Amino acid sequence: MTRLPASWSTDARSAGARSRRLVARTVPAASLAAEVRDAMFALFAASYAGADRVRFERDLAEKQLVILLSARAGGALRGFSTVHVRELGDADAPNGGGTLVYSGDTVIDRAYWGQKRLQLAFAALLVRLKLRRPGRPLYWFLISKGYRTYLLLANAFPRAVPRHDRPDDPALREIVDACAAARFGADYDAAAGVVRYAEAHERVRPGLAPLDTSLLANPHVRFFAERNPGHADGDELACLAEVRLRDLARILPRNALRGALGGVRGGAAAAHERAGRAA
Repeated sequence: MTRLPASWSTDARSAGARSRRLVARTVPAASLAAEVRDAMFALFAASYAGADRVRFERDLAEKQLVILLSARAGGALRGFSTVHVRELGDADAPNGGGTLVYSGDTVIDRAYWGQKRLQLAFAALLVRLKLRRPGRPLYWFLISKGYRTYLLLANAFPRAVPRHDRPDDPALREIVDACAAARFGADYDAAAGVVRYAEAHERVRPGLAPLDTSLLANPHVRFFAERNPGHADGDELACLAEVRLRDLARILPRNALRGALGGVRGGAAAAHERAGRAA
């Protein structure tokens, strides 16, 4: 058998890694071309059984922003996350209002798992939103049917509900219950903190992200499985984090933090400004 020089093998691996690198950009949802929406739904349906295009489009229509993840090589869409931003009134939050960021449909092609581009892009968006009104509370509202999404919140934000390592903060619990009840109505079980859909809904495809013994050794993952035992059937755990600059500074590399501090520019900025005026 002919052996390739070690340098050739290393070069090939490096080229393969570079071809799987992701590039993130945040754009107004209203600007998405039809072919991009088609690619988004194809990714979504590949990861979630029971995906429905009408429901997908209805959810997308409610969002102002979308984080798009594209392959650096070739530019093909490999992931996305939809985002809705709205202002909470004094009656909506115990601490006198705030800004609420709601994460909607989120998916990344499995071949690109393990990269941090989505986390960094979302954290940069949170920095920009926080710095617009530093004295106003900023919250991240998330419903999760998969442990990977829950880990994004649990690992990044200590002031969050629910968590395995501390009891629920009453103020945060009040906000998440109010938000989930307003959005999901009778499908939200406040006692369990879980959304259980009365009608058919998407769920993570079997075998895509199974929970095995090694994963359950992580206390956050084990907690998620215990609090949301029906996750494989599409049940979603309602979560809320208070977003603080000190937490974001820990997440973002220095160069990414400098970019975020530059402020929101372009279409994404305009979309958020319109959202703020409409809230």
